[in-house]
Amino acid sequence: MTAARTVLCPIDFSPLSERALQLAVAMCRRGDARLVLEHNLESRPPAYLTVGWMWSEEHEVDEKEKMERAVEGLRRMFDEIPESIEYEAKVTHGPVDTGILYLAKNLPADLIVMGTHGPSSVKHKSLTERIIIQAPCPVLTMGEAYRPEAVFDAKHALRPEEMTILLPFDFTARSRAGLRAVVGIAERLPHRIHLLHCATPRMGHLGEPDSIPETEPLAERLEELVPEGLEERFETRVVVGQPVAKILEYAREINALFIFMSAHGKSPLRRFLFGTTTLGILHGSACPVWFIPPAVRGDSAWSAA
Repeated sequence: MTAARTVLCPIDFSPLSERALQLAVAMCRRGDARLVLEHNLESRPPAYLTVGWMWSEEHEVDEKEKMERAVEGLRRMFDEIPESIEYEAKVTHGPVDTGILYLAKNLPADLIVMGTHGPSSVKHKSLTERIIIQAPCPVLTMGEAYRPEAVFDAKHALRPEEMTILLPFDFTARSRAGLRAVVGIAERLPHRIHLLHCATPRMGHLGEPDSIPETEPLAERLEELVPEGLEERFETRVVVGQPVAKILEYAREINALFIFMSAHGKSPLRRFLFGTTTLGILHGSACPVWFIPPAVRGDSAWSAA
């Protein structure tokens, strides 16, 4: 486990990104990490313009105004960061995802904290989905409904040992990577860990369950995964049903602090390869979701045991 940690937080000055900053600050406090804010100016000429100086001359004033607004906005963000946290800001240009991924690789970042404005559609391409698939480090996401102050700043907030982390586990290599990440956190922080396996019933021709999986053997396999010495901190559960609905339902039941997921996908351009369960949890969870991207192989400060 490396000692130096850097948290990267993309900022677009929306209310959601301001809440993402609150979450990033909370993570920096817990890990004694450095915080790097990133804001993208999206300043690039259209594809049909081949003469760079034409773009520069025509848009020089506009670009200057963008930069001034960005600096002013970042200064407002700085006011929300405690003096005890080391921080800085980076302004990027061009495609938004490229700037975030470049910084994450070259800082290097150990964790990206960002909000998600909703799933991809014809009119909206989810930046968060693209980042999760390609990121070189774990990504902690949050939706529009999440309020970090209700968890971290409330006068009657739960003690760390009362907070729970949920790891959906399907016995694949990807979920084992998530387990390694959770064990690494459990060794440093006193949170309770819930391992949840969702057994999906086989559906018949009429849409009714054709057969119900036996849960007892699955429960035994799940219990065998609990690390020695951490038995009192772990709880295992097997449920039957559709994974997205059952995972979100259980997260609400235990008031999960985070849900851990191991993301997968062969191509960031092929959204269906992202996985329907991953997408459903990303955009449906009321609590933050901590993703271990395909590129992370357990050597991250925030994912390795």
